[in-house]
Amino acid sequence: MLSIPLGLPEFKVIKQELLSYGYAIHVEKTETQERCPHCGFSTSSVHDRRTRKVRDLAIFHQPVYLFVKFVKVKRYRCWNCSQVFSASLESIQPNQHYTNRFCEYLYELCEGSTIQEVSRKHRIPYTTLERIYYFIASKKAKERQTAIEASSQEEMVLNRCKKGTSV
Repeated sequence: MLSIPLGLPEFKVIKQELLSYGYAIHVEKTETQERCPHCGFSTSSVHDRRTRKVRDLAIFHQPVYLFVKFVKVKRYRCWNCSQVFSASLESIQPNQHYTNRFCEYLYELCEGSTIQEVSRKHRIPYTTLERIYYFIASKKAKERQTAIEASSQEEMVLNRCKKGTSV
């Protein structure tokens, strides 16, 4: 089988296989310690493990599913506050079954098509794709607003400097 770099630095590939429904890539998180979201304490004490199947970008027009072995979801127990929590991932939002880059890809497809068409083509439930689309659209709108506000402030500073007013 062809070995393809994953492009997700937080994971190391354990095993790759071609199945009837697409590529299955078994990965685990490279980082062995997690920071407790409740108290900030760093721990490596694993409470339990679960495997999570996560859809990623296609390779050679075949769907790719990551079987995230960290997500043999490592759930940690904090020795400081005794809370149990799941490891955090940069490339996968909590409780999601799609990588962030796959969601961005779906969003871009919907921009040039319809949610219904993309839903059918990629075999993703319509309501799931609709939720992904509007989540990313909202995030992009906030980013644009922040950029506009930063640009406005920059422009005000430049105008003050031109007038000789101190900032």
